Amino acid sequence: MQLTAAMNANARGVHASVPPAANAEHPSVPAAGAIEVWDASSGVEQRLTGTDLARNADPVVATAIANARAVDAFFRTTFGRDGWDGQGAPMRIIVHAPNEDGTPNMNNAYWNRGQQRIFIGDGDGRVFDPLGGAFDVMVHEATHAIVDSSVHLRYSGQQGGINESWADVMGAVADPGDWLIGEDVFTPDVPGDAIRDLEHPSYTRLADLPSGPEVGPHELSALPSLAAVRVAEALGRGEMGRIWYRALVEHLDSRAGFAGAARATLDAAAELHGATSNQVGAVLDAWKSVGIDPRWKGARTDT
Repeated sequence: MQLTAAMNANARGVHASVPPAANAEHPSVPAAGAIEVWDASSGVEQRLTGTDLARNADPVVATAIANARAVDAFFRTTFGRDGWDGQGAPMRIIVHAPNEDGTPNMNNAYWNRGQQRIFIGDGDGRVFDPLGGAFDVMVHEATHAIVDSSVHLRYSGQQGGINESWADVMGAVADPGDWLIGEDVFTPDVPGDAIRDLEHPSYTRLADLPSGPEVGPHELSALPSLAAVRVAEALGRGEMGRIWYRALVEHLDSRAGFAGAARATLDAAAELHGATSNQVGAVLDAWKSVGIDPRWKGARTDT
């Protein structure tokens, strides 16, 4: 399923979340100074420090703080990453973030490249519960930040799809168990649905994708995400995550389309396991299964 929300040109949104109860198993104590939190509930963003940051009486803010810390801990312990930029920059989040017109209950969460902050809406209780309780969504938005710090991808066409796919895939690596994004708080009165199902997308092969400017990054993310799922089925989710992360920070080119993204994951798998390894074969097979051949070059795919 797809939800469209207004975002400015610098924003990368997910439109999803996960309930607070799902976060108990995740680590929550990162290095000091790893996050900065602002509360926008009063209409003015106020930075939380000291006691307010350590023990907040507002359950939405408290859960967002815990999830932000868990996200930072995930990237530190899993990939050794020091901050979203790899150089110690703290994750900055705005909780109770309003809509662009200043009204409350925004049905969105997004990374703003220009401000280098994550904005978290409260939801309207019908489309979303508060997105601050979303561990996989917080990972998703943090991954957008990592994408921006590692490789400059346009947020349109196949590059937009790559951007959204890597964010979803990292969310699924951090929050294993299924391949759903936002399943627990999207339309909270409707059980069993989700914003995106990476394992069962609407489009499963490149030839099936519609064309035109109306096809957005979330639709285009389906194919690289499905390729990642199939690599995880062959190698395990953790190993796929290692390859996908290495591809992002070491091999993905700023001009890459789908074929370029596939080549980046092959290069990462070869670097980790050798050019003739079973891991490289599994990655190649997965991309070919969705109709993307890493050997393709030129405008056909790298757009």
